[in-house]
Amino acid sequence: MSKQILMEVRNGQREIALLDGKRLLAFFQDTGGGVEAEQIYFGVVDRIVKGMEACFVRLGKEQVGFLPFAECMEKPRSGNKLLVQVKKPPIGEKAPYLTADIALAGRYVILTPCSTRFAVSQKITAEGERARLKSIAARLAPAGCGLVMRTESADAGEEDMAADTASLLQGWNEIREKQKTAQAPCMLKGREDALSRLLRDEHGEISEILTNAPEVLPSLPLPVRPCENPFDLYGVRTKLEKSMQRKVWLDCGGYLVIDKTEALTVIDVNSGKFTGGKTGTENTFVKLNVEAAQETARILRLRSIGGIVIIDFVDMQAEESRAAVQKALEDALRDDPVKAVVHGFTTLGLMEMTRKKN
Repeated sequence: MSKQILMEVRNGQREIALLDGKRLLAFFQDTGGGVEAEQIYFGVVDRIVKGMEACFVRLGKEQVGFLPFAECMEKPRSGNKLLVQVKKPPIGEKAPYLTADIALAGRYVILTPCSTRFAVSQKITAEGERARLKSIAARLAPAGCGLVMRTESADAGEEDMAADTASLLQGWNEIREKQKTAQAPCMLKGREDALSRLLRDEHGEISEILTNAPEVLPSLPLPVRPCENPFDLYGVRTKLEKSMQRKVWLDCGGYLVIDKTEALTVIDVNSGKFTGGKTGTENTFVKLNVEAAQETARILRLRSIGGIVIIDFVDMQAEESRAAVQKALEDALRDDPVKAVVHGFTTLGLMEMTRKKN
């Protein structure tokens, strides 16, 4: 356990940072308000767009979301009231992307109360463990529900997964009870707060929490250390400012240039001041690109970048060099709680990957 959570509360606003040694991995501001991923709404179908095989669902007075028919159990009609969940938050002029296939995430499992699918995280690759988890999912799934076994479920005990499932089912039943008396459109369940998400996703990895407001924390099974200015102690704001620039420097002297468009994010790797010492040119480029891959994974999580990502690494000639860089990127992304898939190098030598929008 080497990761730390730093939390500062100022003027009623809570800010939270996740550090791994000196590296800033995540930063959150609990400001509240707005449409976010994971929220569940009791919405009203506003209008049907037949040409797009979709509809727009009113979530509140000012906000509508986009619901493809492929994300519905039954084809909706104008004026229908239905439960929907935000799958992707609004981006620019794009409305939030909705689904009627509700998913409630716990520490070990994800409950899908509107479908009966069983699945295991792609990050769990051992065939024996996958088979074990599929068998457990079939036993634990409540009637009419499905279960997705999260990465944390690997090597976990069935009792822990059963308790997780029971807690999620209770939450689902509470949502359905609220729906009975709710006046659509309205939100029935907000997104889990940032601290709870971190404790859930980083279970077993956190060594301590440093905070200037220990009195606001619930009882936790890990040390809480009072600290008047934890962000200043670890230089969090300086780290954050540097990580949010268009040009992000690497420790080796190279740098990344990050450009985000509505369609995708492009990351260009440059050698900058990096010389690589006495190593050969190809090895020099591999060393630079491996560090760039690791930093890219950190930046994607810290900035909450989702969708298509194209990375232009410094050119390498050998296939084994490309394979080493791709493996470094895949390994670095395993620590990301948000699903990311590396698709490999294109014919133009560009690395193509996707990360779920959150």
